[in-house]
Amino acid sequence: MKKNIKNPFKTPQNYFDSFEDKLMDKLSTKESVMPKARGFTVPDNYFDTFNDKLTSKLNKETKVIPLYPIKKIMAIAASIAAIAIIFLGYNWNRTEELSISDLANTDIEAYFENNEFDLTSYEIAEVLPFTDTEFSNMLNSSIENENILDYLSDNTNDFEELNLQENE
Repeated sequence: MKKNIKNPFKTPQNYFDSFEDKLMDKLSTKESVMPKARGFTVPDNYFDTFNDKLTSKLNKETKVIPLYPIKKIMAIAASIAAIAIIFLGYNWNRTEELSISDLANTDIEAYFENNEFDLTSYEIAEVLPFTDTEFSNMLNSSIENENILDYLSDNTNDFEELNLQENE
């Protein structure tokens, strides 16, 4: 497959045949385009002392500056590791002791209702501490009739068998 490349630059016919002759004619004339003075100048006696200056610069040992200061990186990594170890070590073996006072009464009741232990109320009363102040607070509180009727209706199978009268 041939590449179809068109060159946009064109030269006249026989341009390069006479190019060399035209260039030599222009350079030989007095009014040439080439400048007569040199563009760059060197100070006097520059090359006499050049070798001494060059060897003194080459013999100098320069301090090598590392791109990545390893000591700084190691210090940062060690401090991060120390902070992580302190944080993890502080919370590692820390346990809080729970007591019955931390639990809500409703949680304890729900636990006993959902799990069967075959314990009587007397056996539970022997295990749980019960002070006189709690018992006196229970006796001093008044229970409304509606609450008693709600309790009996929820916890008895046949509410009609209780033979309750409104006057009682």
